Amino acid sequence: MRKQTRPEAPQDFALHSTKWSQQWADLRAKNPAAAFNWYESGGRSARDMALPTLKQMTQDHCAFCDVFPFDDSSNEPVEHFKPKSLPEFYHEAYAWENLFYCCGFCQKSKKEQWNPRLLRPDAPDYDFQHYFRFTYSTGKIAPNPVLKMIDPDAWECARVTIDLYGLDKPVKRRRRMKALRDWTNLKNRVIDHRPYRDFIEGDSLLEKS
Repeated sequence: MRKQTRPEAPQDFALHSTKWSQQWADLRAKNPAAAFNWYESGGRSARDMALPTLKQMTQDHCAFCDVFPFDDSSNEPVEHFKPKSLPEFYHEAYAWENLFYCCGFCQKSKKEQWNPRLLRPDAPDYDFQHYFRFTYSTGKIAPNPVLKMIDPDAWECARVTIDLYGLDKPVKRRRRMKALRDWTNLKNRVIDHRPYRDFIEGDSLLEKS
C-alpha cells in the first residue's frame, strides 16, 4: 500500500459534496434499502468527476494493492473508505477524503466492511516500511513483526488492512512475483509504469544491501 498525497478536491466536489452526501443520507433515512447511485449533473456522474484526480493521486494504480485497476476489469474503481451503506457514514458518501481509486479485487474483498484500525495510504504519518514486510521468495505481505513487540496497536492496524483488502491472497502473491520477474527482464525501467511498486523497490533495496 504505497504512500499517497491527496490532491485538492475537484471543484464540483469542493462545492457540492456536502449537499450530495446529505441527499444520500435523506434517501437512506426514507428507505434503508435504497441503492447507491452516483449523483449526476449535466450528463456526468460524480464518480467521473472524481476519477481523474483520484487516478493522479496513485499514478493510475490501485490505492491499496498497487495493481492497475483495468487489469482486474474493474467497472466501479472508486472505493468508499468508510462504507457508504453504514448509517454513521452516510454523510461521508461524497466526502473527498473518503474516496480512493481502487481495483475490483480490493473492492470486492473489503465490500462494506469497516474497522477503525484500517490504515489510510494518504495519512500524513503513513509509512509502508513501518507497518508491513514482504517475503521476496513468495510474494507474501505481513505486518512488520517488530511492531508486535513495540507497538501492538500498529501491528493490528497492519493486520486489519491486509485482511480487509485481501492483500495477502494467493493471487496477489503470484502477481507480485510475476511483476518482479517482468521488472527484472525490462531494459527500460520506469517504476510508475509497473504494478506492485513497493514490492519491486523493496527487492531492489535488498540486492544493494
